[in-house]
Amino acid sequence: MRSKFLLAVSSVVALFTFYRCDSEVPVRYSEIRPLPLESILSINATENYIVIAAKYTTPNTCYDFYKSEIVSNDTIITLKIYGRDNRDNCYDIISSITHEDTIYLNTPGFKKLKFWQSDSLYKDTTIAFAGSYDITFPNFFIERGSDSDSSYISFRGRKIHPYLFEIEAVGWGRVGTGITLESINYPRKISFYLMGECGVDPSRIWDKAVRTTIITADIMDTVDVLTYSNLHRQTDTITVSR
Repeated sequence: MRSKFLLAVSSVVALFTFYRCDSEVPVRYSEIRPLPLESILSINATENYIVIAAKYTTPNTCYDFYKSEIVSNDTIITLKIYGRDNRDNCYDIISSITHEDTIYLNTPGFKKLKFWQSDSLYKDTTIAFAGSYDITFPNFFIERGSDSDSSYISFRGRKIHPYLFEIEAVGWGRVGTGITLESINYPRKISFYLMGECGVDPSRIWDKAVRTTIITADIMDTVDVLTYSNLHRQTDTITVSR
């Protein structure tokens, strides 16, 4: 009886083993790894999201896109793209894939994009994400004075993006360690001043300088007046109102 029982169990085990092995699906070779950025093809921003198209380097021609890991906060967006080696009609030479990601954002402003290169290196670029902003402060250009007596000044403002307004100030300043454009924020007003740093170059005491700065829409929305003065030359103050 014991021998018959062992024979029956052996038969069941053998049958189960045979059935399991015979029904297994062959496992295809597959490797998943993050892919370093090769180049940014385009970055397009709308009111609610940005679309990033980029090229990523692969170890060979076997890789296709597998997944994106995107971590986003108010100021930094980190992208890590993964590829999968599918071993279909491929060659062992370095290649690349192109992939597009759409990222939805809630807050406007400057966003730093960080693309994975290695575990210790990211490639950074910065964009301005406008959200629903649309600057309404008018473009302007005003000039006064003359280059003949170094009294010339000009003040220009223009919208370069729904979220960005560029200020350009021109005037004569004292040559030294540098000529800078400073600004002071007041309620409903921003005042700009062309200023020369300490120190004088005796061979060329005065120099005509062009200086620019960018004002973001969240600030421009609170401003009704912009003014500009050249402190060193004591020129007239230019005032622009909304």
